[in-house]
Amino acid sequence: MKKSIILLCLLILTGCGAVPNAQESKRDNIPFQDGQLYAAAYLGYGEMENLAFYTEKYLDKDPPIHHFSGGDWYLIIPRYPDMAVELYRNDIETMGSELVYEDASCGPFLIRCNISDIFPDATIRLTYQGETVEFSPYISLEDGSVQVGERGLDITD
Repeated sequence: MKKSIILLCLLILTGCGAVPNAQESKRDNIPFQDGQLYAAAYLGYGEMENLAFYTEKYLDKDPPIHHFSGGDWYLIIPRYPDMAVELYRNDIETMGSELVYEDASCGPFLIRCNISDIFPDATIRLTYQGETVEFSPYISLEDGSVQVGERGLDITD
């Protein structure tokens, strides 16, 4: 009887430890504010820098890469896992945009774009529960700051 009680106590105590939630994600480490629907980080021009830092802190797996031109590298992290994404290639000659990629449920991704400082050649459109935001990440020519749109959070370190 004593052995059964001791065994029961041990089973109860081992069940009280912190069990990782299968739904937890490193994405939960991002300090989103109300109204922000994505985070973005500038990773460099030409050569990508500090991806390991962002992977360790915010990503659960390696993100796919979308290559538009040989310019800036950005990491884009949608706030919610069931956000839809559309990526558009912008043409400086025609001032038009062409849809080149879409996913109904996207995760974080890398995008290389903006070979020119004067024209963003990529537009990112994210949709969540009927709300759509659109932005083109770029570096401000005025002050060198990272511009990620009104509804985004700049997490550049």
